[in-house]
Amino acid sequence: MKKELADFRKKYKSNPAWYWLLFTVFSFFLLPEYVSPFVLFAAFIIFKRQWKKEGRLAKVGNIGKLEMVFMCYMLISAIWSKTKLDTLGCAGLWWAVILIQVMIYNLARTREKIDKIIKALVSSAAINGLVGAAQMISYILLINGKITEKQIVVTPVYRYLDKAVYKALPFKIVTSMWKQRASGFFSNPNLLATFMIVGFSLGAYLLLTAETRKSKAVWFVSLVFISAGMASTMTRAGCYLLLAQWLVLFIVFFKKGWKRLLLTLIPSAGTVVPSLLIRYGKISISNQPYIYTDEALQSSAMHFQIWKSVLDYIFHHAGALIFGTGFGCEFTGAVLLTYGLDKPHSHNFVIEMWMELGLVGLIMLFVIILYAFGKLVEIDIDSSETLMLTVTLFITFGSYLVFGLSDYIFNSPKQIIFFMILIGLIQAASYTLEKHEIHTTKDLIRIAKSDADNLIHQ
Repeated sequence: MKKELADFRKKYKSNPAWYWLLFTVFSFFLLPEYVSPFVLFAAFIIFKRQWKKEGRLAKVGNIGKLEMVFMCYMLISAIWSKTKLDTLGCAGLWWAVILIQVMIYNLARTREKIDKIIKALVSSAAINGLVGAAQMISYILLINGKITEKQIVVTPVYRYLDKAVYKALPFKIVTSMWKQRASGFFSNPNLLATFMIVGFSLGAYLLLTAETRKSKAVWFVSLVFISAGMASTMTRAGCYLLLAQWLVLFIVFFKKGWKRLLLTLIPSAGTVVPSLLIRYGKISISNQPYIYTDEALQSSAMHFQIWKSVLDYIFHHAGALIFGTGFGCEFTGAVLLTYGLDKPHSHNFVIEMWMELGLVGLIMLFVIILYAFGKLVEIDIDSSETLMLTVTLFITFGSYLVFGLSDYIFNSPKQIIFFMILIGLIQAASYTLEKHEIHTTKDLIRIAKSDADNLIHQ
């Protein structure tokens, strides 16, 4: 034990920023949202000191430069925002969490290090999923009279601490804390569902690339916990999307690991399908009057009403249409109140960004997203390992954005940082792996066809 500890100390002293990066990726989603950013700040300070000592400059890459232009526009929008403090605060969150992307891009310059970051992220997702499942099981036991209120696994984990902290703040923070839908270490079940979406496909990648029996078992169990965690959130879009992820992964990687993926279908479908049936009122979890009666259908109808109302406001206000109302969703919530809807945001990242930053900001965001996908397309698929990493990042980033069509995925530091981590991994993969030269649209089409052929024949 002493030898292992001495070896770790030696490795840590040679590259402290790297170990702080791994710790941040792992712990960020286990700590309260008012603590996690400070861990990130500490990690970034250590990174900057190490880089300065080594005489190197931190690079942000072309995607990072585009993001910074986008985030500058967020700050500029405070000029016409009617909720200036909210605008500055929300923009500040983006400027804070992009630090993780900078660290990943500069520190994860090998395939092994990219995999280690993915392992840290999936491990954190598995712990959240396990806790979420425990929260849901204890809630079911509670409403059936099997345990008392004092014996449940509280959801969210930091419920009482959050209330005390938010009450002590000089400004008002309102969060909806469900008891009947698990949140893990997050403050909201939809936030946990976002993490499960990101963690599932990355966990499948680790399972497919695992070489030892022990590692296969570890990542299989992780996928079991992540699936159970998704089911515990009772988030319909998330459950459907997790099943869609499994199907896409099974089709794409059929030759490589259909047996391993088929085995994961048992816990995946075995948890999220019952969750959907419970949410739609097809299965009862209590002898009491049914908890979720018509709630799912009402929620869907409410989403359409929210989207219709926000778009109605946008199309009737030229400033909002082109430049937005100012970054931050506080004003969106105020507008929705005028339509008789007490909702905090648009429950759709495209509509919400349009409302906050107009067509100008929305175009900027889509340029960043398309550029990121382009970075993956230009990677030369010269081996099955490269294929699996590239396609997995494509599926994960795409799934995260698709989930954002039913919920606002930039609503908290823990959600925004997913965007930064995934782009950081894409940048790192693009830097590490061999790339095609793309100069024209014809080159892009040719490479896309080549990648498709490699996908079929690998």
